[in-house]
Amino acid sequence: MRILELIAASFAFFSRIPVPKILLPEKEPPYAMILVVSPLMGGFLGALWGGIGAFLSLRFAALGAAWASAVVYVLLGWGLHLDGLSDIADGWASGKSGEEMREIVKDSRCGPYGVMALVLTFGLWTSLLFALPSWRWITIGMIVSASGKWAMCCAACMGNCPWKNSMAFSFVQNFSLKETAYAFICFVLIFFFGPWMWVLSFLATTVVGVLMSLWAQYRLGGISGDVLGATEVLGEILALAAIALFTS
Repeated sequence: MRILELIAASFAFFSRIPVPKILLPEKEPPYAMILVVSPLMGGFLGALWGGIGAFLSLRFAALGAAWASAVVYVLLGWGLHLDGLSDIADGWASGKSGEEMREIVKDSRCGPYGVMALVLTFGLWTSLLFALPSWRWITIGMIVSASGKWAMCCAACMGNCPWKNSMAFSFVQNFSLKETAYAFICFVLIFFFGPWMWVLSFLATTVVGVLMSLWAQYRLGGISGDVLGATEVLGEILALAAIALFTS
């Protein structure tokens, strides 16, 4: 199966960008490989929202442009991961664990802690982006968005999914060290656009992926689709924070 077909499948699964059927593989691709190439797809999405934000900052206040970037990102597909974050926040706040917590996480309704998590996420994300020079937003977008996908790969490698009816099952169960190595190769291609920012993001998101996997195994009993989504969002927040803290 060609790499371009896998990237197209990754766009179709993880984003809202329409993908022509001619670009998609004829047979259903291995879901683990869709996750493997997701850092490349994330880099492209980051370039889009970063470029639009940088362009808007030429005409409008940088903070408004940062919020516009967030809206663009949500429309491109980030909202899929934000949904996972809000569900995990509600489950965490319940104080329950195991199957009881999973039932809360699976509930499609957004509780107060889920809402709070979304508000804090948007506030932190836009504030951190605003703290960075807008002329760097394209590079930052590429690195941060690719890093969030890398965090998902780390969580998938570290954990397991015992629920065959879960969306995450096909991704996690077949995601071994070999797939992690392939994902790292995809992720490291972004290195050349901003080496130091990439290193900071790599360290931050690797830690997030590992810790989220350990937490999910302990509290939830495994890695679910919501855990992967929350890992992606938290990874991006920490990557932005690391870049904002150590670069100017």
